[in-house]
Amino acid sequence: MSTFSFDPQKLPTFKPLEAYGLIGDSRTAVLVGADGAIDWACLPDFDSPAQFAALLDPRAGCFAVCPTEPFQATQRYERGTNVLVTEFTTPKGTVRVRDFMPFIPRRKTPTAEIYRRLEGVAGRVELTIYFAPRFDYGSQIPSLTSSPYGVLASTEKETIALSTEVPLEIWDDYAIGQVCLEEGQDTYLVADWGATQVHPVAIYQGDRRLWQVRTFWRNWIDRLSYHGRYRDAVERSLLTLKLLIYEPTGAIIAAPTTSLPEWPGGPRNWDYRFSWVRDSAFILRALFQAGYIEEGTAYLDWLLGQVLEGGPLQVLYGIRGERYLPERTLPLRGYLDSQPVRIGNEAVEQFQLDIYGSLLDAALRYDQQGGALTIIEWERLQALTEEVRQRWREPDSGIWEARSGAFHYTYSKVWAWVALTRATQLARRLGAADAPVDVWQREAAKIRREVLTKAWNPKVGAFTQYYGSEALDASLLIMPLVGFLPASDERVQQTLQRCLERLAAGPFPLLYRYLNDDGIEGPEGAFLLPSFWLVEVLALSGQLQRARIALDRLLGLQSPLGLYAEEVHPETQQLLGNFPQGFSHLGLINAVFRLQEIQRLHEGW
Repeated sequence: MSTFSFDPQKLPTFKPLEAYGLIGDSRTAVLVGADGAIDWACLPDFDSPAQFAALLDPRAGCFAVCPTEPFQATQRYERGTNVLVTEFTTPKGTVRVRDFMPFIPRRKTPTAEIYRRLEGVAGRVELTIYFAPRFDYGSQIPSLTSSPYGVLASTEKETIALSTEVPLEIWDDYAIGQVCLEEGQDTYLVADWGATQVHPVAIYQGDRRLWQVRTFWRNWIDRLSYHGRYRDAVERSLLTLKLLIYEPTGAIIAAPTTSLPEWPGGPRNWDYRFSWVRDSAFILRALFQAGYIEEGTAYLDWLLGQVLEGGPLQVLYGIRGERYLPERTLPLRGYLDSQPVRIGNEAVEQFQLDIYGSLLDAALRYDQQGGALTIIEWERLQALTEEVRQRWREPDSGIWEARSGAFHYTYSKVWAWVALTRATQLARRLGAADAPVDVWQREAAKIRREVLTKAWNPKVGAFTQYYGSEALDASLLIMPLVGFLPASDERVQQTLQRCLERLAAGPFPLLYRYLNDDGIEGPEGAFLLPSFWLVEVLALSGQLQRARIALDRLLGLQSPLGLYAEEVHPETQQLLGNFPQGFSHLGLINAVFRLQEIQRLHEGW
């Protein structure tokens, strides 16, 4: 557990991502800093315009609770839950803030409530409460109205009520108050989005809600099927992934934030509050292995629903299935002065060949798990398979969504092969006699021959990023993981070795994705997902000890709360990119289960 030191008179403009915890309620998620500040909250949904966005600009809204004198802070989660506990220690005593949001599955109305339980632990500590919402990413300053029960922040279109027994004063565009807590004393703050009046805080029954939330999370995580040495890490990753699920539809977002940079001060800043089709194969593999059939099934049902809407298969969708996600920039300072700050994502307009294979791999896993594809769904999957058969020779933008033009990316061709092979397997499982499986098999064989011929570069001694290239790409570690080649194949081993030699980003097992120009200015950090793929490839290669060393080192790169961003700084190990990042947590879960699988094979299970 890491300790952070703060002076309330000199709080940092931007905190490291490691100093944040995540809470959520099945529709949205909120980042809470170790200094007690809620710096990111989009209410009531993941893609709603933020009301608290100090994460991206100190002027863009904050809801803070912290001691009035210098303090040290630690954060932890209550075991088996997403209830976040921040503990402040001052020379005069210790207090805790317990943050949570009621988790209410299948609710009909879009509401959002943030509960903050302030608890005296030892001595006597004075706390300052600072409430300064800024609607629409900081562009609208709401009017504040005092009430006997708290404060109401409102514009013509939006309201947030803060209910508390702590007296608050309104100063221009923020409300502030102080409270002293001694050992055994407690009080609640409840921020209620959408409330048009301030209710007495007792109405919210905070302790009852806290009990309900604890019970929900502990019952949910008890379903986890894994009980090995990495149980704690897998548990936290699953609890984090659950917070990324938009329960009304089943969509799973990549991350709950936008524009956290891949390098401090750089321009590689993207909005990840959407659902990528590419993630589907990795999501279903992780959830099904871990025993979360209901969540995996709900996600695929939602994804197939988007497919059945007609139109081309998209790279990503909004959480309600939106297809139009225009990208624009906001006039915000940016985290660590990194610009631009973007909302929306123009990658939705790209052609990325690999997504077909991801979807068909997910559909096959769904069927193997006992899911029942409808006739209409199977017909649409057949049509998509035919699309792959007809389009696999076209260049695309690749897994990394390069903005430098289209190429014949090796990763994309491998996943085109996956699409045709999985469709063939699915047709046979379904007894679909009319499916042209022989045609699909022949086409898959053509793809494989072409990749082995055109993607292999004898000069480099490895498969390279795209045909004719000499650039290495860590995404090609996926080859043995999807069955394209066995891990023992000499070409796989050589590609693995070249990646370790030339894409190494500091200490083993950190890797850069690639080092060649991708049409976007500025550097980036070490990408975590390929390092988890590396763990799997090492395990499949029989290098179990080295795989465990790699995984243990990756576990050392988590935040104090067990959370991952998309990347890490290769020198300082600072977390970089949107946070927390689902892909990284999926990579961890799948790597752990792969290690378990290979270990059991070696032990003769």
